Amino acid sequence: MHFFILHLLAVALLLPVTVWAGGSDDQPDVHEDNGPTYFGFVKDTSGRAIGDAKVTADIKGRGTVITRTTAAGSYKLPGFGKEITPDKVVISCSKEGYQQTRSLRRTPVSKQPVIAVETECTMQRVGGK
Repeated sequence: MHFFILHLLAVALLLPVTVWAGGSDDQPDVHEDNGPTYFGFVKDTSGRAIGDAKVTADIKGRGTVITRTTAAGSYKLPGFGKEITPDKVVISCSKEGYQQTRSLRRTPVSKQPVIAVETECTMQRVGGK
């Protein structure tokens, strides 16, 4: 009986977290009223993923939004409103022991309105680490 109760409790505690976390698909969220989503990867100069890097979205005239990369070096940010166009958002990346060397933005040329903006940050190790 105790095993059944513990199992039921574990399922009850884990289920809301999975649902609230937004599911498990890797596609950008599309919310017409929220503007385009922002996603991408942070890698070192040899192409290896950099986990736990800080990704900053600087929204001109509005402030900043910060997130962290996953262990696989990926990140995802929601749209900031349909009035915030991609040219008003600058993505940058940072992590102790690294410096950003490049930021490459990809947007679909034929899709209007833009529903997702991909930015890949490349970073290089600095110092003696």
